[in-house]
Amino acid sequence: MIKIQKDDFSVDVELKKIKNDECGASVIFVGTVKSPMRGKKVVKLELDAYIEMAEERLREIEEDAKEKYSIKESTIVHRYGELSVGDNIVLIIVKSIDRTKSFEGAKYILERLKEEVPIFKKEYLENNVFWHGGI
Repeated sequence: MIKIQKDDFSVDVELKKIKNDECGASVIFVGTVKSPMRGKKVVKLELDAYIEMAEERLREIEEDAKEKYSIKESTIVHRYGELSVGDNIVLIIVKSIDRTKSFEGAKYILERLKEEVPIFKKEYLENNVFWHGGI
């Protein structure tokens, strides 16, 4: 399941949506807004996404990961909008029969998401603003 949304997410709610009794392993990654960045205090982040293209790319990444790591179920949720320090940004849940493949699959999804998905980050630091392509 792929979601790109403005609202926060609940790890518990999303995990319950992909219950699979075949799977003995669930790996959950939650990315949050951190401070400092570049040695400066973070005031806020603004995330923007080309939603249709981002969803399409995430589906491709999810399918590749399922095939490569024998993933039975997965969820990827990414937020956009204005976020404060400590706010959730991204949730990746991977369920498979094998725990090692679950960990590897979650990392694979995260790394490809950061490099390939058209989500853009604007960091508001104490004295500077930085734009980044991808997350």
